[in-house]
Amino acid sequence: MSGNAVNKLLKEIKKYVKQNSALLVACSGGADSAALTDALWQLKDECCYKITVMHVEHGIRGQEALDDAEFVKNFCAERGLAFVCRHVKAPDYALQNGLSLEDAARRLRYKALFSYAAEAGCDYIVTAHQADDQAETVLMQLMRGSGTSGLGGMQTASGKLLRPFLFVRRTEIEAYCHERGLRFCNDSTNDDVRYTRNRIRKELLPYLEKSFNPRVIAALGNTAQLARADNDFAAYHAQVFYNQNVKANGKLLECQAEALKTEFAAVTRRVVRMMWEKMAACGSELGFEHVEAVLGLLKKRSSGKILALPGKTAAAYFYGRLYVGTQPEVKKLISAGTVFDEITVLTESTGKLKEVNLPDGGVLQFSTAEECPEITKKQAAVPLAIAGNELCIRTRRDGDRFYPYGSAGSKKLKDYFIDNKVPRAERDKKLLVTAGSKVLWIIGERQAGWKTKPDGKWLVMRLAGRKDEKNE
Repeated sequence: MSGNAVNKLLKEIKKYVKQNSALLVACSGGADSAALTDALWQLKDECCYKITVMHVEHGIRGQEALDDAEFVKNFCAERGLAFVCRHVKAPDYALQNGLSLEDAARRLRYKALFSYAAEAGCDYIVTAHQADDQAETVLMQLMRGSGTSGLGGMQTASGKLLRPFLFVRRTEIEAYCHERGLRFCNDSTNDDVRYTRNRIRKELLPYLEKSFNPRVIAALGNTAQLARADNDFAAYHAQVFYNQNVKANGKLLECQAEALKTEFAAVTRRVVRMMWEKMAACGSELGFEHVEAVLGLLKKRSSGKILALPGKTAAAYFYGRLYVGTQPEVKKLISAGTVFDEITVLTESTGKLKEVNLPDGGVLQFSTAEECPEITKKQAAVPLAIAGNELCIRTRRDGDRFYPYGSAGSKKLKDYFIDNKVPRAERDKKLLVTAGSKVLWIIGERQAGWKTKPDGKWLVMRLAGRKDEKNE
């Protein structure tokens, strides 16, 4: 049987998948991956493909998922294709790493695929992502505020990863399955609109097609190609700048501030991100707001200020240079040449910024909660509305005011220290979490109770690892 849809898909595969290749094919058992597996099998002898099919079961759907794995196993057996299955626990991984279930499943799936491909000596990993998937990806990235890197979406070829169906519509793949008489699985989670991608697929894209542009899928695909080309251009020039201007200084990376400030913004933002990526812990994410805050240090020439970043890193401007490294190393650099000033924390990104190293050896951990947790000396919480966009971890300054939790009103921080008989020599050593002149927490001691309607989320701060912790 050879219809129009069959010919279209076979042609796309020949265009992107080289002959004489050892392939690892990702197959969930759905229509897209079943069509991909079947089409590659049809071309197996003609193109001399060595094919292994992998199914990753994510530990989400119980017996339904196990049935899908069995279906793929039998699907491969009917065609004489090698089959492997990997079982992962996406819910546990999501919980441990603060990820959505979608993101956790995707990361574990690719980890399993790349691990086996390396072990088995496969030339390429082939997935069934198609044009509708690309449109969904571009919209998701757009709503996240991504730059051209994110808007570039997926590529037909990216290292070992091949996506030969990226310019094929879902309807064409369904037509292929019909022409070939293929059976396939239906994943019940694909209908659950609690997942962002499903909501885009089932609600947003149909609305855009009906109300704005019937060819919106193709338009978003074109946008991805244009954005990717622009990103490649800017990334090339950022790499040239990085190679010429970013140097290692011990365990830190440094760059002349003036050189960064005179470059195009597209280059400077990428260079900041590249410096961070070299130093950050795996699995962390740097947001737009962090990059802008780093550039703000340069613009304001904010010497002595440490900006906490995700991945246990920090940035600082010091004597005309930008430094990026682990938080302890940046702190060491600043404390060697100046009195400790402050550490800045952006509250919008506390989901990405897990913890901050304090100058006294402690660690301040950040999270958010729907309700106010228990308040202790080691744990404080304030409504995000009170915290504002930016917090500072610092020592006291003139004008600081404190509203002790449970008290009737606010007072000068100096008066609070006097009332509580804190020795003068100790007052300047107390580390504070502040929002402007409002003291939110005397770290490890008393938190504030600034009055506000506690609408929305709470910012939770927990002290861990302090040197004197065992003595308290």
